[in-house]
Amino acid sequence: MRRLLLILAAVGALAAPLGAQAGTSVEKQTFDTTFTICNGDLIHLSGTLAAVISETATPSGGEVLAFHFQPQGVSGVDLVTGTVFHATGLTRDLIVNSPSGGSNETFVNRFHIQATGGAESYIISELFHVTVTPDGTVRVFFDNFSSTC
Repeated sequence: MRRLLLILAAVGALAAPLGAQAGTSVEKQTFDTTFTICNGDLIHLSGTLAAVISETATPSGGEVLAFHFQPQGVSGVDLVTGTVFHATGLTRDLIVNSPSGGSNETFVNRFHIQATGGAESYIISELFHVTVTPDGTVRVFFDNFSSTC
């Protein structure tokens, strides 16, 4: 997911007009994935993600890129037991590039896969942050990932 966000940021930055100071787009993106849960079963989820992508140029020559993804009507089924799941939650990514070349990125993912009928639900959480100085030195880096498994 983070790779998708970074690709979208690069494409958005390249497609933006040079004189633009700020811009926001709202898109619907197809979401379709199959993954293994804790007990080894496969869950297939599909639906739509609402995506809000913003880019703001600062007066000093820096830029701020913000991404916000939220499932809308994403549901799925355990391919072994038939249990139905609904996806909720939010993913945000904020990238700040300074005019001198330094950058900060903070990525927060709280994706909930809620089971119906009393089955176990799954929560995927990630908090990622990196700070890079203009000379390319990584000053801060952490990536805390967890799931209910």
